[in-house]
Amino acid sequence: MVRIQRNADGFLPLDAYAALGNGRYVALSGADGSIDSWCVPSIDSPPLFDRLLDARNGGCFSITPVEPFEVARRYRDDSNVLETEFVTASGRAKLVESHNSGSAGRLPWAELARRFEGIEGSIRFDIRIVFGRRDDSISPYCSTIGGRDLFHAGRMLGLLLHGTSVVIDERADEGIRAHLTVRAGECETLAVVAGEDEPLVVPPIEDIDARIDTSDAAWREWTANSRYDGPYRSLLIRNARAPKFLLYSPSGAIAAAATTSLPEQIGGNKGTDLSKDSKAKLRRDG
Repeated sequence: MVRIQRNADGFLPLDAYAALGNGRYVALSGADGSIDSWCVPSIDSPPLFDRLLDARNGGCFSITPVEPFEVARRYRDDSNVLETEFVTASGRAKLVESHNSGSAGRLPWAELARRFEGIEGSIRFDIRIVFGRRDDSISPYCSTIGGRDLFHAGRMLGLLLHGTSVVIDERADEGIRAHLTVRAGECETLAVVAGEDEPLVVPPIEDIDARIDTSDAAWREWTANSRYDGPYRSLLIRNARAPKFLLYSPSGAIAAAATTSLPEQIGGNKGTDLSKDSKAKLRRDG
C-alpha cells in the first residue's frame, strides 16, 4: 500500500498512472482514481480528458475517497483489466476498470467502465467529470435527456451511466459533481459511453458491468495463446500485453504513443492539444 498525493501544481507522478485500452483508444487512470487522459473515440482523436497536460483546467473523470487513503494496484492475472484497492480509516474498497469489449469483439462505441466493490466498512467517494476544452477550441456543455446526463464536446456525444447509489450533487456546463458511498458487500458500476458523428448507444448499466468480465475473459484467452513456457513467463506476458494497447484494430497499425503528443516546437500547435497554461510552461522551461 502506498499513499498517493499530487504535487503543488496538481500533477501526479507519471508512474502513478496505469493504461486501459481495447485496440481503439487508451485512457490513463491515476492511482488516486482520476482518469486524466482519454482520446476518444479513436487513439488519434482530440482528448475528452486532458488533465495529464493541464492539472488546473484540464478534463478528468475522477472518483476519489474523501478521506486520506492508501492504494495498491495490479492488473488481473493474464489480463489488462485493472484493479485498484483503496484503504481509508473507515473502510476498504476495490475499483475494477476496463475499456470494454463485447462477446463478438470490439464494440462500435466507446465504453469506459468502472466498478466499485465494497470489502470492509464503508468509503465515500467524490465523483467529478470535467471535459477538456482542447485549448479553448470547443465549449463543452451538459444536458439531461430522459433522466440521463448527456454531454457534448465538439462533435462528441457521451453519457454518464450509473446505478441508484450515485447521488448527483451538481450539473453544469463545466461538468458533473456527484458522490457515492460503497459499503462492504455492495457493488456499483459507473461508465462513460461516447461516440462521434454516430448514434449514441444507451446500454443498461447491468450489461456494461457484465462486459467487464467479458473483456477480462477475452484478455485471458489472448494470453493463453502464448506458447512460451520458459523463465520469467509472467513478466514476458505482461510486457507483451502492454503494446496491445497501442494496436489500432481498425487498421492494424501501431500507434507511437497512447497520449496526445507534445508540440513539434515550443509554442506550436502541430501534433498537440495542449492547453494555453501547458504551452506557457513549456516556453518557460524551454
